[in-house]
Amino acid sequence: MGFLRRLFGGGDTISAAPEFPSVSDLNAEIAALLSGSLDERTIIGEITSIKKKPGIWYLTLSDDNGMISCVVPKRVFSALEPPKSRFPDAGFPGTSGDRRETLPEPPDDEESSGDAPESLGDSESGEPGENGGITSGIMVRATGRVLFYAPSGSLQLEITNLRPEGPGERHLRFQALREKLREKGYFDAASKRPLPEQLETIGVVTAADGAVIHDIEVTVRNSGIPFALRLYPTRVQGRGAAASIVRSLEYITREGVCDAVILARGGGSNESLAVFSSEEVTEAVFSSGIPVIAAIGHEINRSLADEAADFSVATPTAAAELLIRTVRERQSRREARERRMFFIRMLLVLAGIIAMAALFLFLRSR
Repeated sequence: MGFLRRLFGGGDTISAAPEFPSVSDLNAEIAALLSGSLDERTIIGEITSIKKKPGIWYLTLSDDNGMISCVVPKRVFSALEPPKSRFPDAGFPGTSGDRRETLPEPPDDEESSGDAPESLGDSESGEPGENGGITSGIMVRATGRVLFYAPSGSLQLEITNLRPEGPGERHLRFQALREKLREKGYFDAASKRPLPEQLETIGVVTAADGAVIHDIEVTVRNSGIPFALRLYPTRVQGRGAAASIVRSLEYITREGVCDAVILARGGGSNESLAVFSSEEVTEAVFSSGIPVIAAIGHEINRSLADEAADFSVATPTAAAELLIRTVRERQSRREARERRMFFIRMLLVLAGIIAMAALFLFLRSR
């Protein structure tokens, strides 16, 4: 009878399954714990990425062993004192920001955000920006509260006071390495090699499981040009990445099969792209036996490998488009040359016919 009551809804009801907290519940609990246990802190760090949005900045502060994402409200950066011109070049290698890895609270998602991060200062001239000289590559003293941003489940430091302290150590090391390699001639325009006349086999040095090789393959396939793509699976981030990139480039040179090589990686933070500004990778790019097209990160990214490469483009897709455009331009020039030669031959034949007719008429008139 009890079975029938349960089956048809009468009598005692089945006890509900135990309830579990949702993701947002857990995040709210974490946020409450952190807000109650961490007071305002003052830290020293180097700005390795920066993105300016209306009313707010997004920073990444780093040292050699860690990094933290930060937000700077308008009331803070508006109160920064005018800069005193006491810093050298404050630019930082690569990019001034990254949408995916350094922004715990992006104002819009990655797909819809079309504006590039900007450096708040003139990194080429070394002049500070209009807001207290705060730009990538400098050390700052930041005071703020550690918050847990529940919607994305990420930690961030909400800065309440920010002061520049001078050029960052990582930036100074980068500048010293860049100057050293420049003196060796790694970035000289005279050392850049053109693409060979025959472009049939293209090597791609990138991760085997990333979107980069897929994007290149799709671009080449849609072009209709029969490139043979050879993937050389390579670590492009993390421990061992530099050695892996060097091995791949050296192997391609020894193998002697490829006409050109694309060194590619998708977008990322300055920290994740730092391997492409290492001395060993830059030297391997410069010493490659075949032309290298660097396609590292996004348009805002710039590494020492980009400067040493024979060609540098904004994205991996742009690298494939460069090869496609080169082949099509050469085909167009060959076809135009063949048309000119055809017309020249036709004119010569016509001139010969006219000359023979004139000779015939001359001889007949005598």
